[in-house]
Amino acid sequence: MTNRRRKNQILFYVDDEELRSIESRMISTGFRNRSAYLRKVAIDAYIIHIDYSFLKEHTRQIRMIGINVNQIAHHLNATGNIYRQDIETIKDRLDEIWRLQRSILSSLR
Repeated sequence: MTNRRRKNQILFYVDDEELRSIESRMISTGFRNRSAYLRKVAIDAYIIHIDYSFLKEHTRQIRMIGINVNQIAHHLNATGNIYRQDIETIKDRLDEIWRLQRSILSSLR
């Protein structure tokens, strides 16, 4: 113990499922030593973080459109009548949804 090359210990806890997952990946990569495997993963692994925060506003807008269309549907169910303006509003809202979807897809490129 006095001549250890690695003197700093890192201790963390995992549940049973996480342990099984770690051991399964360790074995599939050919490692037999858990410490060596965890050290290799901690040092060499890549973590990819994708920021989807720009989708929050799109989601809010689509939700508002859905509420508006739902109000029109409620009116239709209550009265049995639909007006040309209601149909035009629904078409406009669907166009807005498609515009938002194209905007989202172009943001991902």
